[in-house]
Amino acid sequence: MRGQVLKADTADGLGIILGDDGQRYRFSQAQVRDDSRLAQGHVVDFIGMGDEARDIYMLKAAADAPAPAASAPQPAAAPATYAAPAYAHTPAVKSDGIWTYFLRTLSKNYFQFNGRARRQEYWGYILFYLLAFIVTIILDTILTLSIFGIEDADDGYFLPLFTGLWLLYNIIPGIAVTVRRFHDQDLSGWVYLLNFIPYVGGLVVFVFMLIDSRAEENVHGPSPKYQGHSAADAFA
Repeated sequence: MRGQVLKADTADGLGIILGDDGQRYRFSQAQVRDDSRLAQGHVVDFIGMGDEARDIYMLKAAADAPAPAASAPQPAAAPATYAAPAYAHTPAVKSDGIWTYFLRTLSKNYFQFNGRARRQEYWGYILFYLLAFIVTIILDTILTLSIFGIEDADDGYFLPLFTGLWLLYNIIPGIAVTVRRFHDQDLSGWVYLLNFIPYVGGLVVFVFMLIDSRAEENVHGPSPKYQGHSAADAFA
């Protein structure tokens, strides 16, 4: 990410960079990769690891700014400004595949409410959950016709055996993968309760599920998609 040097690394202590995410990161001159000497006001690009800045590069646009002539009157100092962050497209960690995510959600991660889930893991589960739901409806329709016959089925008889079992089996893993998806955005799993707000709650949760993974590590663990790299906006 990009940031601005608030304090240089001196004998008095480590330097401080204010990142575009609003957080402050400590750094040492040893982490500067282009042998530049950072000073207050310099604009830099770096990787945030916890509260530390790593792999720091000073942007040439800031370093090459012309100094005012010695004989010219000095203008009033203005706050340092720089362009909005423009992140490079860092490659995402290769996924395990949506089918693997689906099976893992229903088995190994059935009761797993801790950790983080990337966007592809959540939507892979939702895709195959809906496909299987359609299959259970078809099976229950066939079962209803074989037991009650066509005439009773036309009167509204329907035996939701497989459909009911499938819905019950997916209550816990469905909540768990949604909670882990909230964790991936550094949100509390209790945000899941928005689903119980009539009309708008489910829509709000749906929007959250579309948001990409946050690249930085949080209290729930490292990013399952970027593993500590800077943010990228590729859909995966």
